Amino acid sequence: MTTKQVYDYIVVGSGPGGATVAKELAEAKKKVLIVEYGPRFTDKGEIKVINKLFLDKEKKLLRSDGGIYIGQTRILGGTSYVAMGGAVTPPDSILKEWKINLSKELESAREDLRVKLMPSHLIGEGTQRIIEGARSLGWEMKPTPKCVDFDKCTGCGICMYGCPTGAKWTSLEFVDKAIENGADLLLNSEVRKVLHENGKTVGVSFTNNGSTSKVYGKNIILSAGAIETPKILQNSGVEEAGKGIALDVFQSTFGYTEDVGMKNEPVMAVYLDKFIEDKGLFPSPYMYPTLTLVRNMLDFEPKKYSGLNQLRALVKTRKVKAKRLIGMMTKIRDEITGEVRTDGTIKKALTKKDQESLDEAHEINKKILLASRAKSETITRGVYESGHPCCTAPIGKVVDENQETEISNLFVSDASVFPSPLGMPPILTIVALSKKLSNYLLANT
Repeated sequence: MTTKQVYDYIVVGSGPGGATVAKELAEAKKKVLIVEYGPRFTDKGEIKVINKLFLDKEKKLLRSDGGIYIGQTRILGGTSYVAMGGAVTPPDSILKEWKINLSKELESAREDLRVKLMPSHLIGEGTQRIIEGARSLGWEMKPTPKCVDFDKCTGCGICMYGCPTGAKWTSLEFVDKAIENGADLLLNSEVRKVLHENGKTVGVSFTNNGSTSKVYGKNIILSAGAIETPKILQNSGVEEAGKGIALDVFQSTFGYTEDVGMKNEPVMAVYLDKFIEDKGLFPSPYMYPTLTLVRNMLDFEPKKYSGLNQLRALVKTRKVKAKRLIGMMTKIRDEITGEVRTDGTIKKALTKKDQESLDEAHEINKKILLASRAKSETITRGVYESGHPCCTAPIGKVVDENQETEISNLFVSDASVFPSPLGMPPILTIVALSKKLSNYLLANT
């Protein structure tokens, strides 16, 4: 149903970027509408979450035409619901590369997200073995900053499938704060394009339950994620959006030991910062629950994630002795290539430089696992993956320094605006950039 109400701000998407902007603007008593593609999702557990979140409309895992799996969620709270809770501050070298000063906003973001270092008592035996193995190579791993209430955390290791204790911060907290301060929320609504007249935004067009409607606003903030945001921009006439994408691609390495494993341990509890500055590599201990390990280790790749295929995967989990399995992953800062198409497909393959970085990352992972007493004949490389699509509407190309597009009063606030990839958990950086945008909007619109 078309509404004649005109909002001060329409925020499209409710992940870390959109939720932050909505909260800040609503607290300033502005009329705010949050439009979310999906529902408020509350399920927990690997089977329920995989079956509903990490799939496209055809129940298939999202993958680029170059074979890179991409994690994507379409629910209230966005990817924060399935994130590992990492809240790492980007190195100064990247912020200098971006020519952006975020020191105040990063400090504020750390405070709002209650960021703390992973405590030693929650670091499992398998992860501890990896820490010791890295140390024997002269590499010191550091506890990972996380937006987690460790008084509530039980160390169950299923952060990416919905935190069962509510210990992990998600942007649902900011969404609910925005609503408490008067913001409206529209769920299950897919924004297709931004409406604009004479070069200025007037609202958005969206579909809900098969019908198309419009809602009006003076300012629009797109925070639908680095895959959906460029599609909306393209449909709205911003042709350069989506012409290039980075993914922070990573590949996991696993190996069996005689005595310990990382099953059910917190993921990415520590990280190795030695290679961040000079190589753009972010290594960290990493372990999936057993059902997902099947895809990584046994090359079980169902065309669709139906109930039958889930049962087949469960049968195959018997071959993965997760109780004695340890793992490492290393994210890279892949090159910005390919494109996001309006039909939902993603053109993205590894470049020669990307492959060289991933090969080097695997060798680092392998050295650490061998030093951690994993048996050399069991070392296995996983599939190419990404949880951090970015750079599809970068600052300096698609948006200006204030994150505004060529269409007046149309802004972007998610990982789309990164000028170059982070190669590390992006939530803290997204929240900081969104705080920066919120301050600009309150001062200038």
